[in-house]
Amino acid sequence: MLKQFGRGLKIMEKEICEAMRVDLGRDMFVNWIGEVSMLEAGLQHELKHVKDWMKDHPEEVELLHAPGSAYTRYEPLGVVAVIGSWNAPFVTTLKPLMQAITAGNCVIVKPSEISAQSSACIKKFCDTYLDKNFVVCIEGAVDVAVAVNELPLDLICFTGSTQVGKIIAQKAAANLTPCILELGGKCPLIVDYNA
Repeated sequence: MLKQFGRGLKIMEKEICEAMRVDLGRDMFVNWIGEVSMLEAGLQHELKHVKDWMKDHPEEVELLHAPGSAYTRYEPLGVVAVIGSWNAPFVTTLKPLMQAITAGNCVIVKPSEISAQSSACIKKFCDTYLDKNFVVCIEGAVDVAVAVNELPLDLICFTGSTQVGKIIAQKAAANLTPCILELGGKCPLIVDYNA
């Protein structure tokens, strides 16, 4: 499915950049360099290493357990929810999606409704290029995100505000669902007369 991901990314490259231009008012080149090229580089990394990640990795064994052997085997978690942000809609949604696919998981994708053109483009990308038996993209507002968060998930990946992150973490805690939260922070900037 990673190769389909890459093929879809190449085909929809201009459409992706245009969706961000409409939603965010950013230049097409900035959209390409800041999001599409980052996704393409991430995909190349995933493709280069996926076979190695799938192998069993031998571990040292204490003499007490000789002649035994031990290894680490990475296995999929199951169903992962990816909830993306509005201000970097493709990289915060499709990169975790790509990584979840690489790890062998099924994924529910929920793009931000605030960047509506980008959300529709992500939905089209998922529906057109990814296997619907493993990846489902659901558009909608906060009520949809809440409904997704209440499903029996194996992992939640969220990029967004600290306020919403706290809500997601509280709901996830009730089901002991692990979360990866990339939350907005305070990034002070001082502009003086030399700028």
